Amino acid sequence: MKSIGILCLLICFFTPVAYAETLQFFGDVLLSRGIQETIAHEGIDSLWKGTSALFSQDAVRIANLEGAVGDKSSCSHDRQLCFHIDRKALPALDKFDLISLANNHSLDLGPRGRTNTTSELKKRLIVPLAGRNYSTIITTENGLIGLIAVTDVVNSLSDKKYIVMADASEVLQEISRLKKLTSVVAVYVHWGRELDNLPTAHMRQLAKSYIDAGADIVVGHHPHVVGKTECINGRPVVYSLGNFLFDQKYEETKQGAVLQCTHSNNGALSCSLIGVQAPMNSFVPNLVKDGPIYQEDNRILGSCVPSRPPVWAGIFSKDKIPRRYTMKRANSGIALSALEELERNDDKAIWNSPPMPIEKFQAVDLNRDGVSEVMLIQNIFSTLDNEVAKRIYIYSLDSGLRALWRGSGLSRPLLDAVFAEKPGTMKDKPPLLIALHSTDSFLVRDKNKSGSILMSYRWNGFGFAGVKEKLFPIKAERLSLSKDKIKLINHENIIVGEINIKELI
Repeated sequence: MKSIGILCLLICFFTPVAYAETLQFFGDVLLSRGIQETIAHEGIDSLWKGTSALFSQDAVRIANLEGAVGDKSSCSHDRQLCFHIDRKALPALDKFDLISLANNHSLDLGPRGRTNTTSELKKRLIVPLAGRNYSTIITTENGLIGLIAVTDVVNSLSDKKYIVMADASEVLQEISRLKKLTSVVAVYVHWGRELDNLPTAHMRQLAKSYIDAGADIVVGHHPHVVGKTECINGRPVVYSLGNFLFDQKYEETKQGAVLQCTHSNNGALSCSLIGVQAPMNSFVPNLVKDGPIYQEDNRILGSCVPSRPPVWAGIFSKDKIPRRYTMKRANSGIALSALEELERNDDKAIWNSPPMPIEKFQAVDLNRDGVSEVMLIQNIFSTLDNEVAKRIYIYSLDSGLRALWRGSGLSRPLLDAVFAEKPGTMKDKPPLLIALHSTDSFLVRDKNKSGSILMSYRWNGFGFAGVKEKLFPIKAERLSLSKDKIKLINHENIIVGEINIKELI
C-alpha cells in the first residue's frame, strides 16, 4: 500500500514548473483597493517598474495572494474586510509561477470564490496552492523541490473545514512524504500577529515541528512587517517576509523582503534576503540597494546552509514501482558524478553507475508509455570536433543503465538542452527537445562568435529529427523552462531572451 500512496503522490501533486536554479519567495500580494486603483490609473506594468531587476533573473517565484476573484456583491456576510479581485488585474500575477491561497482572505467570497480564483490562476499557467491541494513538487535544474502552503490564521471558524491548518498532523505527514521524494522541502506558512515582527512561542514550535518532520526551509507571511530570521537545527527560518505589493500606509508596512534560495548541483542550499520598499506616497515596491537593512539576517542565513544531494523521483521501469535517483560527486579532482538509485525511505544507495562527467539530468517519458527515460548532458571528447564538449545521451533506467542514444551535439556545438512540451499538447506526441547551440559549426569552431541558436528536435524512436530553428542575436549560456516559455539565460543568471514553446513546434 505504501508504493500506491507514493505513486498517487507523484501523479496527484507532481507539477513540473521550471528548470531554474533559484527559488524566490515573496510576501503578501494584494490586487484590491489601492492596488486596483494604481492599476486603473497607471497600468499593470507600473507595479513592477521598481523591481524589474529582480524579475529579470531566472527563478521559480512563489507569492501569497490575499483575496479572491469576483465581485464585491459576492463577499461573505461575516467578513468585515473583504478583498475582491477584478479578473482584469490577474495579469499582474504572470510574474509568478506558484500562488498560495492558504491565508485568511482566500475565502472572502466563500468556497466558490476560491474555486474561481484557482481556476483563473490555472488558465494563466500559475500553480495555485489551496484547500486540499496545498502541496506540490517543482522540477528544478538541480532536482525536485517539495512545497507546502498552509495557514495558521482564519477570519471565520467556519473557514477551517475548507483549509488545511498549519498545526494539522497531516501537514507533518506530508512534509515527511515529500522528503522521501525530493531534494528540498519548503513550508510557506501564513501565521503570526499583524504588525508584530517577533515570532510567538506557537510559531517557533510550529517551525521546529516542520523541521523535525523534514522541512529544509520555513518561510512565513501575514504580519505585514518583516520578521526575525533564525536557524533551527541547521535549517533557515524567516518568520515573515512582510508585504511585497500591498496598500497599507504605515511606515513599517512599506518595507518587505524577498527570500532568494539556490540549491546548487553539489547539494548546498543557500538563502539570502533582498530588501524591497514602497515610498510613503506609493504602493509600488522598489529594490533596496545593499546596506545594513538585512545584514544581520543574512549573516544568520549564511551560517545556515543545509546540504542535500539533488533528487529525482518517478516511474523509471516497467514494473511501475516509484524510484528515486541522485547524482553524487566522485571523490576526485575531476568533475565526475555517479548516478545512484536510492532506497525508498532513506538516502542509502542500492545501485550506482560508474563515475561520469554529468552536467545535467532530466527525466522524460519519450515513448509516452508511462515510463521515464533520462537525458544526461555529459562532457565527452569527440573526434567530430576534437574537443571535450557537452553531448546529449539518452538512457533507460529499466534494469540498470542502458544507452538508447549515445552522445551528440546534434546539429551544432551544444550549450544546453531541455525537454519541453506546450501545455495542452496531445500526450501521445513525443516531447520536444529544445537545444541551445552556439552559432559556429563543428567544422569551423569560433567560441567568440556572437548570438545563439535555438533548435527543436523530436525523438523518432532511435534518434532525433530537427523541427524548427530560431536565431537570437544575444549570446546565452543555458536554457530555463517556465510555464509555456523557453528562456535563454546568460552567465549572470539574467534572462536575455525568451520564446513561446509553440513557436518551436
